[in-house]
Order: sequence, then C-alpha cells, then structure tokens
Amino acid sequence: MFERPNMRDLPRTVDEVADLLIGDLPVREMLTLSHLNRDEFVELYESVASYILEEFKIWTGNQALLESCMERLAGAPAGRRPADPALVILRRVWEKLRETDDIVIII
Repeated sequence: MFERPNMRDLPRTVDEVADLLIGDLPVREMLTLSHLNRDEFVELYESVASYILEEFKIWTGNQALLESCMERLAGAPAGRRPADPALVILRRVWEKLRETDDIVIII
C-alpha cells in the first residue's frame, strides 16, 4: 500500500526550509556557501535542486510551501524571476548565509 507522507511535519514556507537546510550545515559549509559567486551558486543549484523538490514534496502535496515559493516569485522583478521553487529556496539559503556573514562562530 502507498504510504502518504505526513504533510503536517513538512515546512510550509521558504524561510522554514532555508532555516532547516542551514541548520543541517556544518560551519565550514556555511562559510563556503556564503561566499559562492554566481557561477558556483548555479552549479550548487543544479546538484541539489531535485533533492530539495523531493525532500520537501514541493510538487507532490506540500501546497503551502509551493504557494510560499510562488509568492516570492511574484515579488521578484521581471526578468529576475526564478522559475523553479528549488531555486527560490536555495537563493533564500544563500541570502540568509550572506546576511550572517559577519558572525564569528567559535568551536
């Protein structure tokens, strides 16, 4: 029998997903990601987009997250609208990491 995922446990907004992904990153990866240039970012996106779409069930039932992604798309300037929810999420991760770039973490 097909097992239905528990949709209540899935993140419902772009920021929730970004926070979850960042929370799973080791400090070294946080620093590396925060300093990616555009080409490196695109390369990262291409390698993790399918994981993000599948893991958070964006096209397969997580309507709240899909709507959150679409809201961000609607707010983007014309010509700069990413067409993929995974790109929206990954871009938010990148933005959040860049916003905290000046934080020093002591291990």
